[in-house]
Amino acid sequence: MDVRVPPWTWRALALVGGFFLLVVFGLSWLHANAIREEFLLPRLAQTDYPLQVISNEAGRIIVTRTPASEREGLWGFETESAYAQVSTIVRIDQETVERGTRTLDGEIKEADAARMNADAYTGDPLTAHGLGFEEDLAIPSDIGPHGTWFIDGRRSTWVIFVHGRGIDRLGESLRIIPSLVEQGYPIVSMRYRGDDHATPNPSGMRLWGLDEWKDVEAAVDVAQRKGARDVVLIGSGYGASIVSTFLHESDAIAGVRAVIYDSPVIDLEGVVERWAAEGSTPGPIAWLGRRLTTVRFGMEWALLDQSERVAEFDVPMLLLIGGEDPVTPIDELVGFGSALGDLATVERFEQGGSADLWNIDSARYERAVERFLFTVVGPE
Repeated sequence: MDVRVPPWTWRALALVGGFFLLVVFGLSWLHANAIREEFLLPRLAQTDYPLQVISNEAGRIIVTRTPASEREGLWGFETESAYAQVSTIVRIDQETVERGTRTLDGEIKEADAARMNADAYTGDPLTAHGLGFEEDLAIPSDIGPHGTWFIDGRRSTWVIFVHGRGIDRLGESLRIIPSLVEQGYPIVSMRYRGDDHATPNPSGMRLWGLDEWKDVEAAVDVAQRKGARDVVLIGSGYGASIVSTFLHESDAIAGVRAVIYDSPVIDLEGVVERWAAEGSTPGPIAWLGRRLTTVRFGMEWALLDQSERVAEFDVPMLLLIGGEDPVTPIDELVGFGSALGDLATVERFEQGGSADLWNIDSARYERAVERFLFTVVGPE
């Protein structure tokens, strides 16, 4: 006996299927918007003050206990009107942490809202370290000039520092600047498109090096025109991604002696995929959202996958990596170093996170950089 399916059944199934696809596409579109918001829009590195000062007397500060305030090491400690360093942990109880402190600017008072940061210094090379510098050295990129810090030195090899995420991150270089100055290196701590005091990106976005590599190229050109024989590039976090794209795309790489990566992002799509999973976004919607991000915002994920492009690197590299990096799994960082073979020198900080390795052990960090530079550049 034949069973006839009413014609309207197929139309109903088509409508249901079409509605389902429309819902998936709409959710994926919204996910692409969320990717743009979280990863592609320029923003301040920090905006909130989650800690509270309980007391601050005689070189000891007591603050509320959080995972950030109980981390060992040397850290910046910031309120809306003051900046300090916090160091040795003296005491921890269930609600508070007591640490040694040194105020660098302003006055920290009881009940102030505060936050920790990895910069450890504030201001500029002169106010932080008493080092004279040129503030008006402009990097003339293809879209306009970017202000930068320049510290002259004795050597013909220059160091160019490319900071991490945030439009206000030039101060990140203040941690390593004194050591580099002592070794005689001229230093460019550069801004790039979208930073404060830099030309905005016409797209209004950060593209993890897909655009910004041209600013590194411009900085290398400035260094060479001012007398640099060659350069060493330091990329921190997001900045390492920019340096990688420069190395892949630029015609100016002959002037690069070596690179130093602090907590590099090896595969941005992997980072975004893990972020989506942590937010319980269904896999198919997350995948389509990333594809829409390519179409709508020009995010070329494959070009930022350094593990797939590892054969394209051909300069010595120091990899400074954290065993607790929350952005890139340590196994991925170690695998990248292994794939580089003899090009890579790997320094692993077991308690380090992302771009805070200097804070965990500044002496070891600076020794690792100094040894590497001596190996690739040589003595003065």
